Amino acid sequence: MPDRPLGSVKVANEVIAHIASLTASQVQGIVGMYPARARDGHRVLPASNSYKGVRVDMGNDVLNLELFVVVEHSAHVPTVAAEVQRQVADAIDKMLGLEVRQVNVFVGDVRFPEDA
Repeated sequence: MPDRPLGSVKVANEVIAHIASLTASQVQGIVGMYPARARDGHRVLPASNSYKGVRVDMGNDVLNLELFVVVEHSAHVPTVAAEVQRQVADAIDKMLGLEVRQVNVFVGDVRFPEDA
């Protein structure tokens, strides 16, 4: 029997956002995510809602992501952001087989111990 497509598979943007936010949250130096619609990162989202800190743009089979993060005060922001980009793109590729064109990271706040 020849290999033929049995139908299509579509993945909801929320699923992509969940994978991206959970992956980003595991990067050392990331405190959490903040709402994508917020003007700053003063409100860290609880882990169960961290996907709201990701904007997903899927057009013409090209995936662009925007992640809104809060970093620890001791973090080297360029290094942490680059690691977030790498790990998120890898996770999306491994789990969904989607090629990520861009992972843009927005740092909305830096958390100091007295902020906790």
